[in-house]
Amino acid sequence: MSRLHDAARTDARTIGVSVIMSAALRHRLPGGADGPRRYALPVGARLADLLAVIGIDAATDLTAAVDGELAERDRLLRDGAEVILLVPMEGGAEGEATIR
Repeated sequence: MSRLHDAARTDARTIGVSVIMSAALRHRLPGGADGPRRYALPVGARLADLLAVIGIDAATDLTAAVDGELAERDRLLRDGAEVILLVPMEGGAEGEATIR
């Protein structure tokens, strides 16, 4: 194979991430199936890139965790990462803290 062909293959590398979404979020999206979903993203992808692939608008208020730690949209994702996405629930006591 030529070096040009090998370079193109290297640029196309991907990572796989597992995503668990709250039921409230799954119901907002088309084809909201139960259980974890796997997504393939280019190496160097961030949480914001994953949200765009899933179809979650950038203005959506949500809480995200990557590998068990709260994460912002600029968080770099790694191959095999587990991402949990939650949306705020309605109700609760006034003045109750919400993580954003």
